[in-house]
Amino acid sequence: MAESQSLRDQIKALEAVKPKEAELKAEAELAKAEFPTTPALPGLVDALQDAASQSGVDLGTVAPSTPEASTVNPLLAEITTTVGVNGGYFEIQDLLVRLENLVKGSDPARVPPRSVLVESVNLTSGSDDATGDSAAATPAAASPDELEGNIVLTVFQLAQSSGSSSTPAAPAATASQGAQVR
Repeated sequence: MAESQSLRDQIKALEAVKPKEAELKAEAELAKAEFPTTPALPGLVDALQDAASQSGVDLGTVAPSTPEASTVNPLLAEITTTVGVNGGYFEIQDLLVRLENLVKGSDPARVPPRSVLVESVNLTSGSDDATGDSAAATPAAASPDELEGNIVLTVFQLAQSSGSSSTPAAPAATASQGAQVR
């Protein structure tokens, strides 16, 4: 009895969304575009470089991991990516906003949109000296207004179905050694 009521409720819910079917399918296709079927690391590096350039931040090393099954959604895979940055406070703040908006894509024709989550930010002042001796700092040392450090991102892609081969490890393994970007 409870099962038949549950089925009737599901039918009512489906009938309620039927008039919006075309609109919902279009939204689903747009959302699907945020999740490539492969790691698409060159596109990711291009998107990161674009965001950094537009923010006035120097992008250092980009080190993505091999895709792993998502803990959030079984349809997705996660690529933990560490990005080295150097810039002023407001420029890095602008970069963080741009990173979270990669889902919109700044230039979708060249760099497709990408679903990215900023996990952590670890920055230090550019004037910090490992020796603690300010007289030992070189004239070329970064100004006190400069920050440097790492931003850890989770980048998403569609998970591979169980019937297909697993995500190729070679591109991610090569890239995980760190791609120096200018």
